[in-house]
Amino acid sequence: MTAERTTLWYFIGALVVGGAERTLVDLANEVDGEEYDVTIWTIFSTNPLETELSPEVTVRSLTDAGRVANGAIDGVESPLVYVFAPVKFCLAARREQPDLIQSFLFYDNVIARIAGVFCSATIITGIREVPNEEPVVRRVLDRMTISFSDAIVSNSTAGREYAIERGAKEESVAVVYNGRNIEQYRSAEPANLRAELDIPTESTVIGTVGRLVERKGHFDLLDAWPTIVSEIPDAHLVFVGDGADRERLAERVDSLGCAESVHFLGTRQDIPALLGAMDLFVFPSHYEGLPGAVIEAMAAELPIVATPVDGTSDLLANYRTGVFVDVQAPDEIAWATIRLQQHQSLAETLGTAAGERAASEFTIESMVDGFERLYRELESRPEETAYAQPLIE
Repeated sequence: MTAERTTLWYFIGALVVGGAERTLVDLANEVDGEEYDVTIWTIFSTNPLETELSPEVTVRSLTDAGRVANGAIDGVESPLVYVFAPVKFCLAARREQPDLIQSFLFYDNVIARIAGVFCSATIITGIREVPNEEPVVRRVLDRMTISFSDAIVSNSTAGREYAIERGAKEESVAVVYNGRNIEQYRSAEPANLRAELDIPTESTVIGTVGRLVERKGHFDLLDAWPTIVSEIPDAHLVFVGDGADRERLAERVDSLGCAESVHFLGTRQDIPALLGAMDLFVFPSHYEGLPGAVIEAMAAELPIVATPVDGTSDLLANYRTGVFVDVQAPDEIAWATIRLQQHQSLAETLGTAAGERAASEFTIESMVDGFERLYRELESRPEETAYAQPLIE
């Protein structure tokens, strides 16, 4: 700890456009700068979200490697980057002795835990999702290193249970929900999406936001699409985001013969405006942590069709703030989407209720407050009494 402020290091692979990265940027910008001296360490130097950081937040990159492709880091010249970068981070931790080190994602968690061996910092690692299937090597590494964390923060109740099952002490695991700037989404001026995509003014726009990877359920949504347009002939489907499966998704669109009504927008920075131009939001993910995209859709007061997977089920309640469908069930996606479009009073009621819940429970302020209370509790807890009481939830 410096004479005036606690040195707080965040560690992440890169500040690309993603849920964990967006949460980190919001947290770093809003944490009390008078109390915490914040540095974000990245493995790669390509960090698109760095431009959104406050000038008071320092960014330090461990390599010059990496470029963004399909919304993720690609093009690493040598796999040795994944060896040298962790070593450099551990040496920096040993040399500079920060007070707190916090990570969010699996690979970063392992590095942060090892760095804790070389310094006196309190190590806080994260659970951002609960995968349905997991490589054996990842599972073994997690179990081997999880006890090196002084605290673990999950963004969902399911993630907390997952960490405990992995071997974490129950009293060392906290839940801090993600938050968003609710007013930014509630009051956004809608994007002129219909003009941009040459969609007729009165057409129904159904959208989803997320990385274009299979686990997000985009293929399920596409398989539901012919049924949806058979009942809602003027409907258009908008995918916002990029990812490794973009080409495969485009091929599926062509095979279904619906290219005229399906649009891929890629990575966009105007998400609030895009949500404001949608009539309905669909999020058929196979597994999640606490999806920021759903919080954003709630804040925009959109009617939502989603799967009740871990995390999403923390956000929505069936027929109270959204409509749930089974995982990998295109017929159910189609049925729920058609029903909400055809019953506008129900759709409006659900959207309003979702917005109210987002404003009361999933704000940036509540998220930052949860993390700051955790930091203070960890700093004030004597080593010999660590975990004597449960961490905040």
